[in-house]
Parts: sequence; structure tokens; C-alpha cells
Amino acid sequence: MSKRINNSNASMKCEYGIYSRGCKSRGIKLCGALAAAGMMASWTSKGLPNYQREKYAVVTLVDCRSLLDPVLPSNHAGFYHSAILNTHDVAEETLWELAKRSYTSFVNAMNCNKHFSDMSDLNYLMCKAIENPGLTPSSSLRTALISVFEDPIFVDSGEMDGEIGLEDFVGCASAHGVGPSLALFDTIRNGKLDCACIYPWPLHSIEQIEGLVDHMKRILVEGCSSENQQTEP
Repeated sequence: MSKRINNSNASMKCEYGIYSRGCKSRGIKLCGALAAAGMMASWTSKGLPNYQREKYAVVTLVDCRSLLDPVLPSNHAGFYHSAILNTHDVAEETLWELAKRSYTSFVNAMNCNKHFSDMSDLNYLMCKAIENPGLTPSSSLRTALISVFEDPIFVDSGEMDGEIGLEDFVGCASAHGVGPSLALFDTIRNGKLDCACIYPWPLHSIEQIEGLVDHMKRILVEGCSSENQQTEP
């Protein structure tokens, strides 16, 4: 069963412009920063020595509509996402160092066409994991720490939303069966970063995931604060 964090303490609602500047100055996308924050929060939660590394897997979902022949419009109905799986050894490092490393690995995989060439292999491995849960850590059916989308969805609420009484909405899939421990569905809504956080329950408790997400937010805010200090005249 999948659950969504939807209370004010655990949702990620922050000014997107802050993250955008930090990412653009390094030639990376927001997905790199989100993945890095997730890995750093998980590593820190274990209380490991600074030198001890932990290996984490990140799944980045790629919208392939624009890559098909013929090209499909972005609003074409259906699921056209492919996935790229990368692993990273994480120890004590800064948000932007890890974000750059994570995003560079993703881009290298894209340049090697792995979002298409590895599709059948990933599907095969997922099926094998479902058939043999013991192949995954603690038989948990978790194949990655976190999944992120290459690009966020941009939504600007109009006057009509207020007229019909629409205050909030979220669009996401579930995380049944085999998948990550935390799936991030990021939206830039009215200029703010708004993430829905999906996790498998009861494998993970809401307290555990809330703690992880709150730590991710602190890492992002601190990383962006240091970025602002560097750019101030």
C-alpha cells in the first residue's frame, strides 16, 4: 500500500527561484538537487563516521514523448516515461557537490541512450525482484532509495480555481510492489516548489518518512542560503 505525505510539516513548499538559481549556475536540473538531498538525509540519519560511505540508488524518470518518432505533445495522454537507475557512494559532502555528481551520472546515461537501451533489462530485473523478494535488501522489494522526475510540472493557478473552490490538487502514481522507498512528484506551482512524497506503507512509517523529508528540506534550504550568500554583492 502506498501513502502520500500531505500535511504542512512534511510537504515541500518553497520558493522555486532559490533552487533554480543554484541549479542553473551549475548546469544541472532540480532533480539533481532533490536526489542529493534525499541521499544526504538518509546517510546523516545513520550517524555514520564522516569517512564511511554508503551506496544509494536513484531512479530518474524521463518523459520520452519528445524523443519519439513521431514526436508526441507533452499533454498526450498515457505513460511515456522511461527510467534511468544510477548508484552513488555517499559520505560527508555538500548538497551541490552531490547534486552535480548525481546529475552528471544521469546525463552520461542519457547520452549513452540508456533510457531506451536499458528498458528491457530494467523490466526484467523488476519482474525477477517481484518473483524473488530476497534479491532486494531485507526482502523489502525496494530497488532504490528515491525516485525523481527529470523535469518538474509547471502549474499556475488561475482565477477559475478560486471560483470553483479548488484549493489544492496533486497528481501522482502509487509505489506498489517493487520500487523506491520515496517517490518525489515535484510541481512548480505559482512559482513555488511543491513536492508530493509517496512511500510504501507499512514498510516505512509516516514518522520515519516525515523525519527524512524534513531533513531534506533543511538541507535544501541551507544549501540555497549558502548559494545566496555567495551571489550577494
